Amino acid sequence: MFKKSISLFLCVCLIIAMTLCLCSCKDAKNDEYPVTIGDVTIEEEPLNIVVLSDCLADVISYMGYDVKMVGRSIECDQEFLSIVPSVGSAQSPDVKAIIASEADLVITEASVSKNTKNALDQAQIPVITLKRADSFENLKTLYAQLGAALGGNVSGRATGEGAYDELMTTFSDFENAIPSNVVKTACYLYVDENGTLCTLTKGTIQHEFFSHCGATNIFSEQEKSEVDLEQLKIGTPAYIFYSDENVLNLLNADDKLAAIDALTNGNTYQVKLSDLSRQGRTYEDLCYNMINFMFGKKATEDEATPDEEQTVEETTVGYVS
Repeated sequence: MFKKSISLFLCVCLIIAMTLCLCSCKDAKNDEYPVTIGDVTIEEEPLNIVVLSDCLADVISYMGYDVKMVGRSIECDQEFLSIVPSVGSAQSPDVKAIIASEADLVITEASVSKNTKNALDQAQIPVITLKRADSFENLKTLYAQLGAALGGNVSGRATGEGAYDELMTTFSDFENAIPSNVVKTACYLYVDENGTLCTLTKGTIQHEFFSHCGATNIFSEQEKSEVDLEQLKIGTPAYIFYSDENVLNLLNADDKLAAIDALTNGNTYQVKLSDLSRQGRTYEDLCYNMINFMFGKKATEDEATPDEEQTVEETTVGYVS
């Protein structure tokens, strides 16, 4: 009789525990969705997404949610996204292709047209709009918002914030691998629509990103995009990162500019202007490649501090192959 009572008691305890566990799981699931982004509410986790922004696609890829992508705009031309089918341009996406992809969420950076929005509404496909970050502080928020939209208020947001922290840690790891006694002067140059030579301006996320790439930016205090050619001549950067061939053509057309160290030594490296606005996987790749370009070779004596020249001559960056 006593044993039966114990068995009955244990059964009751087990049932209560299972009930509490099920309730807990249900509550946890309820905590994830719905998720509200702006004025749009996502009722449940999206399984198939279409992304109409190269920047947002880049962040989504870095977070590991690119496996959900069933469509992308043609602006998302990153090589690692080439397997994802195109659905036209961000401004004029192919709505039929989006619907045929069985997408349950469209993510864009700019508002879609009224006709596109109406067609997607009729197909019951929500559209969320998120702007690319203009600072690293806002970039963390962007990661958290995208994470929440794609994975839920709790676990998805944690994934987004964790990915941002990982990106910052990666930047730090790259910088820490650089010999502390080596100074590399550099700048980034592009030509605007008016044919004016320009650089990154202080306060922009592109300018801040450049600061993570290990070089001393000769335009670190630049507050206007137009480049002062005299400052460029005086600064004579050892390395120039440029957007396209228009930059090199402009520099080489001026005899005085052509004498800049970076040009005479062939230390120029192309970084598309669009890549500086892709704030996820491309950021990591760019930072690595730029540091590797500058520090992957043996440091030269003129880049070392006077009392450390002999040490630096033997130095190479540890993480490059």
